[in-house]
Amino acid sequence: MGEFCKTVELQLNQSLPVLDFIKTNVSSFLGVCYEKEILELDSAIAAKYREPMVLIGWYIAVASYFCGNVMLSESKLTIIMKKFWVPMELFSLNAASLTVISVAMKLPMHLTSPMPGEIDQVAKVRSLGFMCIIMSTIMPSLATMDSKSLVSNVTALSILVLTIVVNVGIQIKTQVITHASFHPFSMPPFMAAYIYMTTPSLKKVMERKYQATLIDQNLHENLILFNVEELRQLVKRHWIMAATSSPQFVMATTPLSSASSIICAISTVVCICLSWHAPASIKRGKSVYIYLTNAIYFTQSVGVVIGAVATMYRYFAVQRIKSFANQNQKHFSVFKVEKYWTQVLCDWKEICISSEYLPDNYTLLRNNVLRSFIGLQSVIVVSCKIVERIPIVVIILFMYCSSYFKSLTDVFITPSTASSSEDTDEDLSNYVLVLEDDMQLIKYPVKRFLDTLSSVKKFTVWNPCNNLLKLVEKSVAFEGVEMFDNGCIQSLLSSELVNSWSLPIISLTCIAIVIPSINKDLIDNLLKSVIEGLFLTHRVEASLNTTPEYINIHRATKVLSREIENKHECLKTTSKRSAYEGKTPIEIIKSFTHRAKDIVTKFNRSTNGEQVEKENIPIKVIVANSMYRIAQMIMHTYEIKNLEIVEDELFMRLSNMIADILLACLTNIPRVIKMKCREGAIEKREASVLVAAGLLEKTYEIIRRLETRELPNIDPEKMGFINEWRLHFKQP
Repeated sequence: MGEFCKTVELQLNQSLPVLDFIKTNVSSFLGVCYEKEILELDSAIAAKYREPMVLIGWYIAVASYFCGNVMLSESKLTIIMKKFWVPMELFSLNAASLTVISVAMKLPMHLTSPMPGEIDQVAKVRSLGFMCIIMSTIMPSLATMDSKSLVSNVTALSILVLTIVVNVGIQIKTQVITHASFHPFSMPPFMAAYIYMTTPSLKKVMERKYQATLIDQNLHENLILFNVEELRQLVKRHWIMAATSSPQFVMATTPLSSASSIICAISTVVCICLSWHAPASIKRGKSVYIYLTNAIYFTQSVGVVIGAVATMYRYFAVQRIKSFANQNQKHFSVFKVEKYWTQVLCDWKEICISSEYLPDNYTLLRNNVLRSFIGLQSVIVVSCKIVERIPIVVIILFMYCSSYFKSLTDVFITPSTASSSEDTDEDLSNYVLVLEDDMQLIKYPVKRFLDTLSSVKKFTVWNPCNNLLKLVEKSVAFEGVEMFDNGCIQSLLSSELVNSWSLPIISLTCIAIVIPSINKDLIDNLLKSVIEGLFLTHRVEASLNTTPEYINIHRATKVLSREIENKHECLKTTSKRSAYEGKTPIEIIKSFTHRAKDIVTKFNRSTNGEQVEKENIPIKVIVANSMYRIAQMIMHTYEIKNLEIVEDELFMRLSNMIADILLACLTNIPRVIKMKCREGAIEKREASVLVAAGLLEKTYEIIRRLETRELPNIDPEKMGFINEWRLHFKQP
């Protein structure tokens, strides 16, 4: 265009007849040419700077897909586990999820490039609905956070939502977005801020009721139960208490969560209507994200549907549970605001702050502001209760029609036969904890919770310890607990270390599995049994051996067990039998002795004989010291009896000692189950009871065997320590 303008200018200047006319108009003509050239240059520059928008579009689409996929995974998992309140465990509010959500919300915050196309307009509105669905879905997870995390995450969430709302408001005001129905989309995210005001109070109420139920139902008794049926009943009682007092469940049953679900359903309908009836005034143009705008729109649309179904399923499930309570007469009593909704603000109001640097009217102003917030909180609670009651007619019709759709209720509502088969005559409704004092759940909702427990146990990896059961059946009288260390072998370390359950088991196993002439199947079965047993001994030690001197030993046993299981090594020496072919048992034991002694001696030289704190002794040294004492004990036992070491007899002796130690340790499993049932933190209590239920299923047959065994008369509080067992056997 520049060359063309110069040519025209030269020709016009050479045309003498019209020279005067041209001289008066050529500047205007050339100005048009130059403006055209500048516009083309600007267009080329703009096209160049729009190239990264494609990659940004991919970024948005991937973030949207991630959010939708996680919501789908959570929904499928909760349906499989029959957790009808749809808790969010994978997709909770934290720094990572907030980052992903902010990336997925790029479209409504896009202000730098024109997006006049119809798909651009609809995609922006769909992103708002997607945000609403995400926030409503993860809202119950806010209740699982501690106060510090809750403040930071809710603050970050509020800033993000406020930024989006302001940006969209500016775009609507300036006619950049012609869809004006965005206001309901921001309500659930702002409700999260008010959840922060109520979560601490809700937790305190439920914790108080939990402790009161423990006392009323005599669940504080510290008895060692070896009856599996009693243990099962104990787990069921604590599961009902833990599940109904779970912060996520409590939050899911509140009017805030129910109203949020309804608003999300409305926003989903609005999004669909806006997509089908886009205004004709919207220009059809090419998006700066090209084809990726369609991908973003489709991905977020699927996410909206998934989230809407999940939140409404939660809403109907919770309302159905409430309908079985004695709340029918309270369905329309919505104007009562319970104390726990405003307790935090009231506590703030009662705090007296005095300082000479504050103005005289500071206290009055502060109290007035807090009164305003208390009033606003009450209005929000009442409003949510009203919104929660809107679909009550639909729910009543659904309840009446459910009998005609048995196939549907069998999947989503009716308890499965698995839970029914486990039901007992005991009424567990006394263990249900609810916020309202005058609300009690009857048998049907209790079965729903037991159905959840059965489903969780069914789909978890707590398989019975069949190999371990075969091994511990060899135990006769717990003699191996005393025999593995007779006290004649002195420690190589200057400080005497305590004994643990796992360490001697691993040391004995390392020696037993390398005996060359033993049948390979016997070796494999022993190793499988020990691996199953170590899983349980680690649980016992983590629950009962919690003093500082045991912590380092626990780490040593876990490292050594992983080396044996995965690397087939012990003290950096192979545990494969092929490496010991042609060696006698005494040579094998001596090789372990020399290797262990070298490691400990080297450590002693490095410390110049100075005593090292037990917590600072290296893991390898702890293992080596144990291996040295046990290997020396084996040789000493045969020497004092003047016996020849026979491979089969040695393997049998070591196997029996391992079985004795394992069974003695497993006598503490019932106590560990009770401790797991009484987890202190309310946020972790539900998961802890599930661990207890899994332990019970895994050790069911072993506990049944213990019912018929005569156990030593040891204080239950001391049975968790192997040294206490050894002291008991040494007594005359």
